[in-house]
Amino acid sequence: MPLFFKVMMMLFLGTLICNGQEKYEREFRIKKSQFPELKSDSILADGNIKRKRYYKEVDSLGATYILKFKKNRLYYHLTFNDSGELLNSGFRINEIDFPDETIHEIKRYLSGTFEKFKIRRMYQQYAFDKKVGEKSQLKNTFQNLLLPDNLYRLSVKGRKGKTRTDYDFWFNAEGHLIKKRTALPMNHDRILY
Repeated sequence: MPLFFKVMMMLFLGTLICNGQEKYEREFRIKKSQFPELKSDSILADGNIKRKRYYKEVDSLGATYILKFKKNRLYYHLTFNDSGELLNSGFRINEIDFPDETIHEIKRYLSGTFEKFKIRRMYQQYAFDKKVGEKSQLKNTFQNLLLPDNLYRLSVKGRKGKTRTDYDFWFNAEGHLIKKRTALPMNHDRILY
């Protein structure tokens, strides 16, 4: 084989490996019949739940199912796997809902990372722990408890130089970065009027 062909093949494979490290996801709405059967139907038994919507999120690692609803003026989300087991839960929050030290640490990190940034959405999340159990986790979620193992997910639009990019950040209860991911742009597969 010629040397040129070997070099081009190595560059091609190297590019595939580098690009394969990102986890891209797409979320789309589905019908209730396409949602997996839940292990505990008591989640939906509460009469205060409004605006139930079912979503499927597909990424490079697999598919998860998200139930989004409104309860007592808060927007909740529950994430399930294919077999209907709870993976995490949480709700949308505002800046005032953060502990002071946590939001200060998060903003310090973001201002050090970007020239300019805008926080689009903020979520408080509870990762599922088998020791606690599903009912206890949902109770913690619906009571909006501040626990030491809480996670905060932020959707941020940040600018570095002339490029603007959407990111998802996960921070722990102290405001330290756990995970960062480049987010895909909004899905405009529908007709815009």
